[in-house]
Amino acid sequence: MTQRERYILYLLVALLIFLPLIFTFNVFENRPTPEVRGVYDTINSLNPGDVMVLSMDFDPGSEPELYPMALAVLRHAFSKDIRVIGVGFFSPQGVGLGVSAFSTVGDEFGKVNGVDYVFLGYKPVLIAAIQAMNDNIKGLFQVDAWGRRVEELKLLQDVPKLRNNVKYLVVLAAGETVRPWVAFGSAKGGYPMGAGCTAVSFADYFSFYQSGQLNGLMGGLKAAAEYEVMVADDYLKNLSGILEKSNSPFTVEEIKELMVKEGAPKYILQALSKLPSDRKFNTAQEFSAAFFNANLGAASAGMNSQSFVHAILTVFIIMGNIAYFRSRKKKRAGGTSA
Repeated sequence: MTQRERYILYLLVALLIFLPLIFTFNVFENRPTPEVRGVYDTINSLNPGDVMVLSMDFDPGSEPELYPMALAVLRHAFSKDIRVIGVGFFSPQGVGLGVSAFSTVGDEFGKVNGVDYVFLGYKPVLIAAIQAMNDNIKGLFQVDAWGRRVEELKLLQDVPKLRNNVKYLVVLAAGETVRPWVAFGSAKGGYPMGAGCTAVSFADYFSFYQSGQLNGLMGGLKAAAEYEVMVADDYLKNLSGILEKSNSPFTVEEIKELMVKEGAPKYILQALSKLPSDRKFNTAQEFSAAFFNANLGAASAGMNSQSFVHAILTVFIIMGNIAYFRSRKKKRAGGTSA
């Protein structure tokens, strides 16, 4: 391979990585698997005002796989008006990710920090911390990740401990935190549990899913993309009745005005802002497809990039093998004629 051919190869791979991240589209369908749907269905079954725990047990090293998962779970929970208690027991370096995720999604849904959600941050000695949270959250945490006294937070006044108060626990783990949460959190606290992990750890935790100790398990970027698909589909269902009342063609701004009149949730109005306000659609189906793709997150974009690169590498491997066998055949033919 010449130097020029190498440059062309690298350029092509770079384009296939970055273009799906820049332009929103959904080429490869991410159909939700039963393991991922287990987490989604459990959160879907909760009532408004119920409390769940999201343990973001990862640091920046696992951010590409687990951070989009956290955003998708939070968007789903907040869309159902479920209150969320957040912690992060893997590393102090992960606290910033938790603050970012809760602040970002909280603002999208107009949720109040301390009332609708809290993020308490990091504590060492994992098993002791889990046991303490089951019986007395304020005994373990004196301040939250923003430095506010926990006794002043309305959510923790209503929920002083996890035991008998929490309806669901989701652990997003880069390390070995799922097992302690199963043994000392879910089992002893009496609340169901789902988990998310990096793709390489999925097989390690699958036995917990098979045994029923986890009612859902999300593995890697693909699982995060599957969850994003279900959340985006939920958003679209909220729009279906409103779209039927609209006259085609219509713009995004016209749909937004109609939604305001119909009393649509704030997060749906926020989701609409991802489309240009003056963009015109001729049919409800055309709008639905654009809205759906616009509300897929980083995991879906990452899966597009990953799938494109895997496809082109497979093609290159096949081409390389064909070229190799052809050159070997020519050499043999040349040797025979000599």
